[in-house]
Amino acid sequence: MSPALRAAFGPGATCHGVEPQNLPFPRTALPIRHGAPLHLEAHLERLHAGAKALGSTPSWLAEAAEELGHWLKRHAAPEAALRLELRLDLKLMEARLEPLPQASIPYRLAPLPHPMGDLRPNPLAPHKGLSGPWRPQVLAEVWQHGAEDALLLWPDGTLAETAIATVALEREGILTLPPAAGRVASVAERLDLPLWAEARGWTVHHASIPREDCSGGQIWCMNALRGLWPAVLL
Repeated sequence: MSPALRAAFGPGATCHGVEPQNLPFPRTALPIRHGAPLHLEAHLERLHAGAKALGSTPSWLAEAAEELGHWLKRHAAPEAALRLELRLDLKLMEARLEPLPQASIPYRLAPLPHPMGDLRPNPLAPHKGLSGPWRPQVLAEVWQHGAEDALLLWPDGTLAETAIATVALEREGILTLPPAAGRVASVAERLDLPLWAEARGWTVHHASIPREDCSGGQIWCMNALRGLWPAVLL
């Protein structure tokens, strides 16, 4: 497939390419595997939830999603990354098909304070795309230090997430994830993690994870595009 294939759906699709207002917008990303989008409905629900959090109810999204489905049947490769952005100001959903990324091994994490401070009281934080465009800058910073990603910490020194993934710590068969407050709600955590952990005989629970606890276990990352993969702390 070409490096990127784009399309827009919805009443504002004719505005595709118009510069949108500088506003937060719901977004999501999912893999195409064996020619079919994985958990597409869950990702569309994620966009709906983000719009609702912004006080919008895009009634046109269902029809746009149907058009997206037809477009994917014509263009989707056997494996690809599908990125969706909901431009509420333009009344359109933008779709991009790109090569499917893979997590590098080793996957090195550089600890950093969360650039947004403490997002745990922020009701918009669980919605992807609504807490600001800080991730590219964070990734650029840690790449300069030889890391693939940043392990972001809350002001109290506990784990939040990485710049692109949900993070977890496995110790003696117990997989601990940070509390949900403040971090992006993960489709992979909700739909892929339970069976993955069960296959390994691991118990999953949520609790605060101090940074110093990482030395006693294995760090795992997860997101919809890359699945679940091990990480090491620099």
